This record gives sequence, C-alpha cells and structure tokens, in this order.
Amino acid sequence: MNEAEADKCIAEYRALLKAWTMSMTGMNAGDPDAMHHKLDERQYVLAEIATAFPDKAYSVDLLVHARTRTWAGYEAERVPRSRGEKQKG
Repeated sequence: MNEAEADKCIAEYRALLKAWTMSMTGMNAGDPDAMHHKLDERQYVLAEIATAFPDKAYSVDLLVHARTRTWAGYEAERVPRSRGEKQKG
C-alpha cells in the first residue's frame, strides 16, 4: 500500500464513521449494525496504515477512538427513533 492508498482508506473510514454516526442518531437512514460491522472489518487496515506510515498514526488513533469511546455507551442505550425525524429546537 502506498501513501495515496492509505489516505484513501482513511478518508473512506472517516466517511463510513460519519454515516454510521448519522444513522445511529436517526438523522439518516441506514443500518447502523451493518455499518458497525464494516467499521470493525476495516479497523485492521487502519492499524496497518499506522504501522506503515507513522505520520498517519495520530489520524488513525482519532478515528478508532472516536468510534469506541464516543458511541460505545450510546449504542447499547439508544432510544429507537424514526428515520428522518429532525430534532426541534
């Protein structure tokens, strides 16, 4: 894997993480469980990128921890919400 491919993998993971987050909160349609599974599958690639390109290790760390720390509790305790419902306020 070259550096351009690594950047592409990081960008794709970031986009998937965003889509998962939006799905988890009910802001966008989608299957959060399927996306979560894809995030798990791709996490090993991020580890390889961090090892091969040390200058990208911080970005990889942020992505991995954004998913595991931010949403770990919320995912287990989330309240069902209809898709597309926008919060008033």
